[in-house]
Amino acid sequence: MLPLLAVSIYWDLPVLLVVVSLVYAATRHDRWDKIVREALSWGLRITTFLGGIGLVLYLLSTYL
Repeated sequence: MLPLLAVSIYWDLPVLLVVVSLVYAATRHDRWDKIVREALSWGLRITTFLGGIGLVLYLLSTYL
């Protein structure tokens, strides 16, 4: 595979996090200020959760 065409799926992760957070927040609220606030909150929760899983998997693969 050519290096220029080798696109990592991890470049899509930030876009996916933003879209999922906005859609989830929009299903619960009608006003944009509440939607954005809820989306930021969910984005932080999802990022923390995925980062924690990544850290645990990294530590397991490194030390076991």
